[in-house]
Amino acid sequence: MTHRSLANEDPYDPQLGKQELRRRCRARRATVDHRTRMSRDDRRTEHAMSRLLWAHKVALYLSQGDEPDTLGLADTLVTMGKQVLAPVLTDGHGRPLHEPAWAWYDSKNVRTGLWQIPEPVAPVLPASAIAQAEVVLCSALLVDRAGYRVGVGGGWYDRVLTQRSPGVPVWAVVDDDEIVEEVPHDSWDEPVTAALAPTGLHLLGQ
Repeated sequence: MTHRSLANEDPYDPQLGKQELRRRCRARRATVDHRTRMSRDDRRTEHAMSRLLWAHKVALYLSQGDEPDTLGLADTLVTMGKQVLAPVLTDGHGRPLHEPAWAWYDSKNVRTGLWQIPEPVAPVLPASAIAQAEVVLCSALLVDRAGYRVGVGGGWYDRVLTQRSPGVPVWAVVDDDEIVEEVPHDSWDEPVTAALAPTGLHLLGQ
C-alpha cells in the first residue's frame, strides 16, 4: 500500500521537529469523526487478533482520548485466555512513578492514571517485566519506514524496549496516514518492527 503526503504540503515534514509533528498529528486525530474512528479501530483489532493467535503474553498500552483504541483488543485477548501486560504510571494515589512499570490487565480492575491514561489496579511489576512478553504493542503518533516513531513524549517506551527479550517484535499502533517516509529521531530512540494499522500489519525497517 502506498502512503503519500498532501500534494503541495507535507504536514509531517521531518524538518518540523518532534514537537510540531506531535501537535499536527493530535490536531488531525481530533478531526476524525466517531464512526470513522470506530471503523478503523474495529479493522485494526481484527488484524491484530489474526496475528496474535499464537501469543500467550502481550505487552499493550491502554488507549485514551483520540488514540487508536486498544482497550477492546486488550479485553478480547484476555477473553481468549491470554495475558496482557499494561503500563502503570502512578502509585495508585495520583503520584507519578519515577521509573517505567507494568501490571497485568484485568478489565474489571482499571483506574485512571497520569494524563488520564487507564492503568491496571494490580501488583506493580518493574520495567524488566517486558521480558515476559512475546509481542509488544506501543503507542505512537507517527512511524516511518525505517521503524522510528514519534511518541507522545517522555521516552517511556524507549526506556523499556531495550529490556524486551531478544527478537521480540514491536508494533506501533497507528492509522494508515500516520505511516510516513521519515520522522526525526535521536540516538536513543528504539525502532519498532511493524506498524499495526486499519489496513493490516506493515513491516518496517526492511
